[in-house]
Amino acid sequence: MGFLQTMELAWPAEELKKWKSMKKAVYLLLPLFLYYVVHDLAQIVLWGGLELMLSGNDGVLREWLIQNGQTANGMVSGIAILLGMLPIWGMLKKEALPVWKKKGNVTSYGVLAAIALCVSMGVNILFFQMGITESSAAYTRVEEAQYGVAFAIGLVLYGVISPIAEEAVFRGIIYNRMKRCFSVKLAVPLSALLFGLYHGNTVQALYGFLLGVIIAIVYERSESFAAPVIFHAVANVTVFTVTYRNGLRDLNSAVAIGLAVALLFFAAGLGVWYLKLCEMGENKYITNK
Repeated sequence: MGFLQTMELAWPAEELKKWKSMKKAVYLLLPLFLYYVVHDLAQIVLWGGLELMLSGNDGVLREWLIQNGQTANGMVSGIAILLGMLPIWGMLKKEALPVWKKKGNVTSYGVLAAIALCVSMGVNILFFQMGITESSAAYTRVEEAQYGVAFAIGLVLYGVISPIAEEAVFRGIIYNRMKRCFSVKLAVPLSALLFGLYHGNTVQALYGFLLGVIIAIVYERSESFAAPVIFHAVANVTVFTVTYRNGLRDLNSAVAIGLAVALLFFAAGLGVWYLKLCEMGENKYITNK
């Protein structure tokens, strides 16, 4: 069996215990490496091809690109993300897709979406009020790039393409592999840490880690790949929509902090309800079997 074939299979925990640490590390990180390399190469090729196509062209398309550079960058990034998923598709089919929508219903997914909305809003309001986002030059640059895209393009990019791709890599493949290599208790923070570091600057890394922990727990309890995708998508769309025109800057500080705390407490209550719904789903699933 070839190296890539070996790395593509969903090996059971009993077999992974026999592997050396270096081989385990490659097994865990290769999906991210493949995605990252193909994604970046695709961006370079796409921008290079676009520049060649436009060289010497003073027409309408060039003028549009000059005026809408961030939107064009978002569109290229979306295509690159989709291309980045190609080398990991075989791994995803073996690791995550067998449990796609295994459990869950409209009610549980609705509660999950409400939790994602409350958590993302609450945490981002607190970050803003504490000055965490304002103090980071790297975060400001990322924010300018993200919110420079046309609103409709941003919704598709951050609400559909990015959540599916990132969940495929970090929960669908890496988390599933980590919990077989180690344990669920270790896989949750480790996968969340990797997810946070992937986002680069300190602020987004911290937010990514917090979100990663919650999403991994959601995935584990729901046993459905649809659940983390929904959570991630709603969280992204919520933050993008609310902050697109600097919506958080207009809030009174005391009101904002009170709202953030209320949202997080409400999210905690919804979380308890969601866990109960997952338990009911498990009992129903066992009974039906």
